[in-house]
Amino acid sequence: MTVTAVAAVAAGTFLFLRGRGDEGTAAPPPTAAPSTSPVATSSAVPALDPCAMLDPDETERLVPNAEIDSSTSDQRDDPLVSYVRYSCNWVNNNISFGEKRRKRRIELGITKYEAVGNTTAERFARNFFTGELRQYRYQAGISSQRHYYSKPQEYPGIGDEAAAQYQWAREGDQTRYAFGAGVSRVGDVIIQVKYEASQQDKEADLLSGETTQAVTEENALREVKNLLAQAAKAVKAWRDGQPLPYRPRPKPSPSPSPSPSKIPMPEECTRLQSLAAKLVPGTEGVAVRWQEGKATVTGCQWWNDKLPADEGKVRWRNLRLDIWAFPDPKAAHFHLVDKRAGAKVTAGSAIGGIRWSRLEKLEMGDDGFGQHVRQQTATAYSNSYNVYVRSGRFVVWVILAGSDRPEGQPINSKESELMDPKEAESGAKAVAKELLKAL
Repeated sequence: MTVTAVAAVAAGTFLFLRGRGDEGTAAPPPTAAPSTSPVATSSAVPALDPCAMLDPDETERLVPNAEIDSSTSDQRDDPLVSYVRYSCNWVNNNISFGEKRRKRRIELGITKYEAVGNTTAERFARNFFTGELRQYRYQAGISSQRHYYSKPQEYPGIGDEAAAQYQWAREGDQTRYAFGAGVSRVGDVIIQVKYEASQQDKEADLLSGETTQAVTEENALREVKNLLAQAAKAVKAWRDGQPLPYRPRPKPSPSPSPSPSKIPMPEECTRLQSLAAKLVPGTEGVAVRWQEGKATVTGCQWWNDKLPADEGKVRWRNLRLDIWAFPDPKAAHFHLVDKRAGAKVTAGSAIGGIRWSRLEKLEMGDDGFGQHVRQQTATAYSNSYNVYVRSGRFVVWVILAGSDRPEGQPINSKESELMDPKEAESGAKAVAKELLKAL
């Protein structure tokens, strides 16, 4: 996670809740869409968009919401081997699937040869395919406990010739990677495909292969065979000057950000008013509601940055809570897993003026955790404590934050005296316990 992204996340913690129609509400920034435009080529290079050579429904199935990029390498000035290589990659290393995080990747390379001297373009392609198949057969004979290569599979009927091989590498009992790779020839064109897939528990230790499950040999070879067949079909149409068999993959529309609507203070929050008045005096609070996927989210906030403190100082306190109401406990469980996995990324570290503590397991509800956050950024100077708890089909988040500063200074003043971490923790936990009683 970059410093900019971390700071943006932290800044969101301290924004005063606004509903639709409030003045000053900024429009959500547009979400960048993956680039699927054709490869830019000069007029001298044969026109080809490699990302259009596979069935877009199949690439979406294998790599959902992929980042797509393409490139071209023109090596026709080489006096020994003359070719143009087109490449396209489909990548998504963060696919949420219940308690698992999946990684998926497709790599496609298409190389069109040209004749050099007495060697025809098709001869170059034949030689390349023969060399790849020979390499597959050699590797199958040197498999070990640390690196496995399957027996190569040959596929008559895909292009002029086609073959594939599966491999994995392990360190101890942990799989480092596993993938299927394949090659096919259509006349003077070589097609190369690689499909890699794995999944890991979201809450596994970072930078480890713990709990990793890699794509199996059967599944990898099945998908590589299908991808080779798709690409061979498209290459044949391209070489024959015919329209490509697949429709262009549409660019995804930007996903709208949740749009909160201001609502009267809900019962869950009105039951907290006496406690909130002790933690954040002088405010009745504000509430909003919005839809987030399958969950209805209710947010309440009590904010006062002009509380009297010691002589010449003012106090800022921010109490905020969100309640996610899911259709069932399973969906709520997965949401809490996501939140905890995200918190583990920065737990025990410091980036860009923000310091996160280790996670604390909380004996509340069905499952929960807490975390101290110390922030000294352009957004705010504060100490805070975050609570995440699941109770049945509900997940709640509570944060209490604040600091004291010289009168007339903003909440991001470098002269701020940060809130006592114990005060932040005890207050956030007290609110979370009372909130759980109201659900």
